[in-house]
Amino acid sequence: MARHRILFVDDDSLVQEFYQFLGTFLGDDFEVVGASGGSEALQILAETPMDIVVSDLAMPGMSGQEFMVKVLRTFPESIRFIVSGHSDQLTVAQSLMFAHRYFHKPFGLKPFCESLKRICRLKHLVGDPKIKRIVYGLGALPTPPEVYFKLGEAINCPKSSIEFIAEIVQQDPALTIKVLQVVNSAEFGPARRITTPAEAINILGVEILRAMMLSIQAFKFYESKSSHSFSVKQLWSHCLKTAVAAKRLARLEKLSPEEAEEAFVSGLLHDIGKLVLSANAPTEYQIVAKRSRTEGISASELEREIFGATHAQVGAYLLGLWGLPDAIVDAVESHHSLPPVTPGRFSAGIAVHVAQCLEPSSDQMDALNCNYLEQAGFSDRIEEWKRTLATV
Repeated sequence: MARHRILFVDDDSLVQEFYQFLGTFLGDDFEVVGASGGSEALQILAETPMDIVVSDLAMPGMSGQEFMVKVLRTFPESIRFIVSGHSDQLTVAQSLMFAHRYFHKPFGLKPFCESLKRICRLKHLVGDPKIKRIVYGLGALPTPPEVYFKLGEAINCPKSSIEFIAEIVQQDPALTIKVLQVVNSAEFGPARRITTPAEAINILGVEILRAMMLSIQAFKFYESKSSHSFSVKQLWSHCLKTAVAAKRLARLEKLSPEEAEEAFVSGLLHDIGKLVLSANAPTEYQIVAKRSRTEGISASELEREIFGATHAQVGAYLLGLWGLPDAIVDAVESHHSLPPVTPGRFSAGIAVHVAQCLEPSSDQMDALNCNYLEQAGFSDRIEEWKRTLATV
């Protein structure tokens, strides 16, 4: 198997030594290359393709931002990480306009290396060069807004109150509307109508809130792009219903509260790969949609034929770049194919698969993998699941 190449760009010699040490920590599957500045790094990239480019922001001559923008435009197949001593959220948000991930100095060695390894492991999901350029390119990736980073900072601070988090949410009208819409749905079943973000957050939970922010931003980003393959609004409705149904199934099958939240988030984001493909390869995706309707071939099969990857794989890779937890990435990747069978083990991934097929407005009933469910020991649960989801 080919080694993963990582280019580290920093003008500080001590930092360069640290990155060389990092190479030994990553292992034999990784090749570490160093550059002291943007010009040298661009020359290296012109000669040798890199899987990941890691750059500091503050460098003399060519700044990290200037360098990364050039990498984005000239070598979009490289994944872009920024490391910086700047901790303000505005800098983070601005950096993610041209980079995929941001790490604040000083960072933990283990989580940083795990992020590098994880991203490289996910690369197998998108083998076609065209898909790689779509996924890596700026035009394909909606950047989480500044409000998202403020929200993340508040959620991660133990001193943050629900009221403080609600004040941040209210800075984004679209998020506020969707949060109130979801919390007043039948799934959450409040005894009275909820009218304030603070009350809504108290019921929803902060992790669902964070996922909603990401998904709303993604749908807003792609809604402005022309797509005749499907309705973005209908897709959002399907994803939201799938999320609600998946969480309901997770509770029914007695998964932990954390796993139930993972099921909701995975359901909300499970079809995000369709947005990426249809917005950035509209002609090809129209062919997928038309052939799927007229020939009765599954969209996933046609996507693999035309693009070399399915929307599930593209979506999982995008979420991996965004740094979402492995369990959610895995559930999105497997929402059609399903993970290896573990008899008696219900999971967020299974919940999303069943939910997308059985929620009442779905037209995917025939896609329910009954053979898999039989092997896993859940055949006798299907009718109960249908009854449970009848009111979604």
